[in-house]
Amino acid sequence: MRAAWISDLIEGESYSIAGDVHHHLVHVVRISVGDDLLLLNGMGLAIKTQVEAITKKAIILKHFETLDTKRGLSFDIAIGVPKKEALELCLKEATEIGVRRIFLIRGDYSQVKVPEDDRILKILVSALEQSNSPYLPEVIITEWERIPWNEYASKLLLDSQTLNPTQNKQTPDSTLLIIGPEGGFSPNELSYLHGREGLEVLKLPTPILRTPTALAVGAGIVLERLMD
Repeated sequence: MRAAWISDLIEGESYSIAGDVHHHLVHVVRISVGDDLLLLNGMGLAIKTQVEAITKKAIILKHFETLDTKRGLSFDIAIGVPKKEALELCLKEATEIGVRRIFLIRGDYSQVKVPEDDRILKILVSALEQSNSPYLPEVIITEWERIPWNEYASKLLLDSQTLNPTQNKQTPDSTLLIIGPEGGFSPNELSYLHGREGLEVLKLPTPILRTPTALAVGAGIVLERLMD
């Protein structure tokens, strides 16, 4: 279903969309009278509407149904910041998967530059609308030491450098997936991460993966466990 993000969305009987969103829906998406449109606020509110009228300045929508969007995952990701293109793909993938929080870590081998807040929001909103996800992830730019490690019942580190992988195969209430940048983890970082209590270290039987690929593979492992 076509979707539109409205940051100040509240439940009502009818809605009017103007401005840039109106222009995009009318001139790019080419939405028509009678079409369904899903409105999302990125905080769990999802309202199915139907287009009643289209004017030069506004799209008039009628409330059809408020959807149940209880968050199904307590799944966060910590990523050593990769290059721009890879990072933007990671942000899109995480939104589509339904990740709750994305910790962007400026690690020893990470890229220093992180996109501006406006650019990050634009990427997240695009993925939210594409996937019909009711939640925007929270993006937190931080350091390894500032991650709230004690909040996670499961901590899964994808580490192609490790010689001693572990495998717990838990199905926890909350999970943190840890992924390195394209340059991998530094020795100091690995020492710190391997010292986290309850950490599971997973070495995949694959060649070295790009950061977005590692995110997709790691998320698949987590989701498979949660579905058992």
